[in-house]
Amino acid sequence: MRCPGMTLSCLLLSAGCLVSPVSADTLRERVALFLSGQDCPSSRRNIAAELAQVAGVTRVDLESVPDHALVDVVSGGVTPENLLEAARRAMLKGARCQAEIMRSCISAGPSPTHR
Repeated sequence: MRCPGMTLSCLLLSAGCLVSPVSADTLRERVALFLSGQDCPSSRRNIAAELAQVAGVTRVDLESVPDHALVDVVSGGVTPENLLEAARRAMLKGARCQAEIMRSCISAGPSPTHR
C-alpha cells in the first residue's frame, strides 16, 4: 500500500535536515573548580553569578558536588583559568575561600611501557 502523503512528509523532513545549518557550538566541556575554606558557602551566590557572566559559559552548578563548581562551557570558548579568575573575583573581601581548577587524573598521554 502506498502512502503519498507519508512519502512527501519524509522527503520534506529529510530535505530540512540537509539544509539546516549545524551549530558550531554544539560541543561542550565541563570544568570543575574545587572551592575550599570556611567562608565559601557565603560566597557561593556571588561565584555562581560571576561565572555565569563569562562568555562561553552555558551552565553553572554549585549543588551537585559538595565544595565544587561544575561549569559547562562551549568547547574552546573559555579557558579553565578564565573561570578561576572569575570565581576569585566573586569571593567576598576577606573571606576564607579558595578556588582551584580540578585536573583529571586520566591522561591522554602515552601509556607507560611494561618490561
